[in-house]
Amino acid sequence: MDILLPLLVYYAARALGADQVPALLLSGAPPALRLLAGAVRHRRIDGVDLFLTVLLVGAALVSLIGGGPRVLLFKNAALSLAVGAWALGTALTRNPLAFQLGQRLHQGEAVRARARLWQDSTPFRRGQRALTLLWGAEQFLDGGVGALAAATLPPDTVPLLDRAVSLALLALAAGITAGYARRFRGRHALPLFGAPAPAPATAPRVSCGP
Repeated sequence: MDILLPLLVYYAARALGADQVPALLLSGAPPALRLLAGAVRHRRIDGVDLFLTVLLVGAALVSLIGGGPRVLLFKNAALSLAVGAWALGTALTRNPLAFQLGQRLHQGEAVRARARLWQDSTPFRRGQRALTLLWGAEQFLDGGVGALAAATLPPDTVPLLDRAVSLALLALAAGITAGYARRFRGRHALPLFGAPAPAPATAPRVSCGP
């Protein structure tokens, strides 16, 4: 919905003769519709989705006033840079992004066990912050490449290149994350994303005396 469909909408609109600005505006419709559907279904709006929608509306208004298509092309780069800044900022807090995402994978006792692990294990906290820094850097690199492409390349080339670079960087970050998590577990016997194994129950002591 957010990666492939906007790309298809943009190039389909261009093939049908639409100018670049209307085609770019139409390509922002699928994420906006997903935001609306999610808000209706869950009765809440995700912060990142809301930021994307506000950014799209702002860029659309500027482009209609006279900013041209490149203002809309900078939208994705600005989003990546903002998400990267937010991720890097959380690395310095008590709830880095990697830890937050790991908590969302679990419920109940597993969430509490991971919270205790965060409190008690220095290597676990260091690993969570390292992954958060990795993802923040990936988003910053994505935004930087996207901004450079939006500023220098032909507008019709930028959407495809932007998606290709984003997917390549995400795949690279995912591969590094998986390898790091595997080595971390082998070295410290701790999962970065899973729930820690419960402590083995001790058998009750039985008195054999008279």
